[in-house]
Amino acid sequence: MRQRLLLTKPLGLVLALFVALFCAWPGLAQDDPRKVVDAWNKRLQQIDARVEADGVDDRELADLRDETETIGAEAQALAATLAPRVDAADAQLKQLQPAEGDGTLESTALKADRQRAEQALAELAGGQRQAQAVATHAAYTVNLISEKRRLRFTQRLLERNDSLLDPDLWRDAAKDVPVLAGRGLGILTDWFGLVRNQSDRGVIALVVVLIVTAILILLPGRRLLLRQIRRPPEEIQPPAGRRVIAAALIVAVNTFVPLIVLFICAGALEALSLSPDRVDQMLRAFTIATVFLLLGFGLARALLAPNRPGWRFVPLPAGTAERVFMLVVAIATLQASLILVERFARLTFASLSFLIAVEGAISIAVAILVLITARAVMRSGRRDGEEREDDAEEPEGGLMRRLGMPAAALVALVAIVADLMGYVALGVFLTTQIAWVAMVLGLLVLLLALADHVTAASFHREGLVGSRLVSSIGFAPRSVTQVGVVINGAVRLVLILLALLAVSAPWGVESSGWLSWLRALFFGVTIGSITISIATIATGLAVFGAGYIATRAVQSWLDTRFLPTTRLDSGLRNSIATGVRYAGIILAGALAFGYAGVDLANIAIVAGALSVGIGFGLQSIVNNFVSGVILLAERPIRAGDWIVVGTEEGTVRRINVRATEIETFDRATVIVPNSNLISGVVKNMVLRDRSGRVIVPVSVAITADADRIRTILAEVAKRHPLVLAYPEPQVLFLNFGQTTLDFELRCYLADIANGLFVRSDLRFAILKRFREARIPLPGAPLNLEPPPLASEPPAGESAAAGGAPSPSAPTA
Repeated sequence: MRQRLLLTKPLGLVLALFVALFCAWPGLAQDDPRKVVDAWNKRLQQIDARVEADGVDDRELADLRDETETIGAEAQALAATLAPRVDAADAQLKQLQPAEGDGTLESTALKADRQRAEQALAELAGGQRQAQAVATHAAYTVNLISEKRRLRFTQRLLERNDSLLDPDLWRDAAKDVPVLAGRGLGILTDWFGLVRNQSDRGVIALVVVLIVTAILILLPGRRLLLRQIRRPPEEIQPPAGRRVIAAALIVAVNTFVPLIVLFICAGALEALSLSPDRVDQMLRAFTIATVFLLLGFGLARALLAPNRPGWRFVPLPAGTAERVFMLVVAIATLQASLILVERFARLTFASLSFLIAVEGAISIAVAILVLITARAVMRSGRRDGEEREDDAEEPEGGLMRRLGMPAAALVALVAIVADLMGYVALGVFLTTQIAWVAMVLGLLVLLLALADHVTAASFHREGLVGSRLVSSIGFAPRSVTQVGVVINGAVRLVLILLALLAVSAPWGVESSGWLSWLRALFFGVTIGSITISIATIATGLAVFGAGYIATRAVQSWLDTRFLPTTRLDSGLRNSIATGVRYAGIILAGALAFGYAGVDLANIAIVAGALSVGIGFGLQSIVNNFVSGVILLAERPIRAGDWIVVGTEEGTVRRINVRATEIETFDRATVIVPNSNLISGVVKNMVLRDRSGRVIVPVSVAITADADRIRTILAEVAKRHPLVLAYPEPQVLFLNFGQTTLDFELRCYLADIANGLFVRSDLRFAILKRFREARIPLPGAPLNLEPPPLASEPPAGESAAAGGAPSPSAPTA
C-alpha cells in the first residue's frame, strides 16, 4: 500500500497545489499582503518545531512537506503578483521627483503626493521581499523534511532484528498466532454485530446482495469477459495491432473490473454507515492486494501468453513461458499476501517477532521464486543462442536475459542473505522492489506497444486523424506520417518518465527530486533575464500548430472551394493561396513568440545586429526571398505559364519563396532561383494572353511553281481547325536559294501551347499536297515529264528502286 501511496502522492500534490492556488488567489488579491505573510511565517515556524520533534512519524512528515510546498508556491505567486505593482509605484515616484536644475519651488501638494508614493512603494516592495523570504524559508524546510525522511528510510532499512535462523523468533511468533487470530475474529464479530444491529432489514439484504454481486462479477463475470477476448492458439502469426489490443484488454479486464466492483462495495458500505475504521482499513488493504495480484496475473497472461506462441510478447519457448507464468503468478500472490499481513498486523497490534517471521518468510519465498524464474529465462536464452547461427540476429528481449535476469537474481540473493542475518526490512524491501519494477516494466512494454499501434493507425492516410488532416487541411501523406512519428515519440517519452517516477517512488525521491525538477522545468528556470519554461514553450508550439493548421485549412478552402468559383486565372489563384499561406505562417509565428514570452522587439534588435552578417553570408538567400515576394506581387510569371529561361523551356508549376519549379516537356523538374527570373531574361509565352503565332518554313525545288506553292500552303493552313481565321494565315516568299525556293507559312493560334502539334499537322498536310501535285522537293531528281498514268508506279517507288534519294524527304 505504501508503494501505491508513494506513486499517487505526486499527482495528488500537483492537483492540491493548483486547487490551493486557485482557491487562495482571490484572497491574496484582496487581503493585506503583510497579514498573509505573517500567517505564513507563523505556520512555517510551527512546522519547523514539529519537524525537530522526536515523536513525528513518516506519514506526518509527508503531510508537513506537502503543506510547506503549498505555502512556498503561494508565496512565489504573491511575489510575482506584486512585481508589476512595485514597478508601477516606482515609475510613479520617478515622475513625482523634481527635475534636476529646476530652481522653482515645489508645492506642498506635490511633496505630499511624493511622500505617499514613497510610502506605497516601500510597502509593496517590503511585501514582495517578505513573500520571497517566505518562499526561501519554505524551500529550506522542504529540504530539511526530505533529508530527515531519507535518513529515517535508511535507518529503517538497515535496522537489524532477530535472525530468521533464531528458534526463539519462531517460538515467539507461534505464541502470538492464537492471540492475533482472536483479535482478527473480533474485528469480524464486531462488524457482523454492527450489521445485525441495524433496525432496517433492507440494509442487511442490500449488504448481502452487494457481497453476492461482487463475488459473481469478480469470478464468473471476469471469466466471461476474458472469453470474449479471443486469442486462438492455432493462429501462428496474428496481426500486431490485434495482438496488442487483445493484451491490453486482458490487463484491463483483470485489473479494472475488480477495482470498480470493490470501490462500489466500499462506497456502499460507507454510505450505509457499515464500515468502521478497522474494517475500512482492512477492506482498503484487500482492494490493493487484489488489484496487485490481478494486475500481475493479467500482465503475465498478456505478455507471456501460455499455450499461445503467436500472441507472446516475450520471446520464450512454450514450456519456459508456461513455467515463468506460474512463477510470476506465485510471486504476485505472495506480494499481495504481504500487503494483507502488514495491514492485519498493524490493526491487531501484532508483536515484532510475528511481523519479522512472517515478512521474512514471504521475502525469502519470493527471492527463491525470483531465482528460479531467472534461471529458467537464462537457460532458455542459452538454448536459443546455441540453436541460432553465429551471424543470426538476437531476438527481441535479449537485453532482459543478459542484464535484467542476472541483476534480479543478484538482488534476490542479497535479500535472502539480509533476511537470514536479521535485516528483514532490507530483504522485504528488495524483494518488493523486484516485483514492483518487473510489474512497472511489463506495463511499460504493453503501453509502448499500444501507443505505437494507436499512433500508427491514427496518423495514416486512411486513419482516423490522418484522413481528416489530408482531406480538410491538405496535409501530404508523408507529412501526416511524420506528425504521427513525432507524437508517438512524445507519448513514449511521457510513458518512460512516468515509469521512472513509479520505480523511484518507493525510494523517497518523489517529492524533493522529481516534483522540484518538474516544477522548475514546467514553470520556468530564470537565467539572467531569460526564463526557460516547458509550459511556455509548449504553449508557443501549441499556438503555432493551431495557427498553422488554421492557415492550411483556409488555404485548402481557397484552393478547392472559393477560388475555383471565381473568374481568376490559375496563376492568380496560386499567388493568392501562396500569399495567404505565408501570411498565416508569419502571423502564427508572431503569436507563438508572444505566448511563449519572447519579446518581438528583442528579436528585431538581434536581427538588426545580425543584419550585416546576414547581408554578406546570406545575401543569395535574402535576394531569392525578396525576388520571390516580387514574383508573387508583380506576377510577371505565374503558375501554369509557358516560359523559356536560357536553354530550359517548360511550364511553371510552383513559385516558392526561394526558387521556382519549372516542369519541362520531358517531364523533368528544373529549380530556378527567383533572382534569376527577376534579374535575367525570361521569355513568357502566355503572359498577356495565350494566343500566338507559329511559323512553318518550307523549301521546294527551284523548278516549282511559286504561285501554286502559295495557294497550297494557304489552303492547308485555313483547313486546320486550330488555326485562327483572323489574323489570316500568311505565306511569305523569303529567298532564292541555289537549288531551292524558300517560303514561310505563318498562322495564329488561340492557345500557343498547341503550337508544336499544329506545326506537325501542317507539315504532314503540306507533304501530302506536294506529293499529289507532283511538286519537286529539294534533293529530288528533276522530272519535267507529265504526271504518270495510274498504271505506272509512283515516282517515290521508282526512285527508291533506282537507289536515288526519295523526293518525299522533308527539309522543313
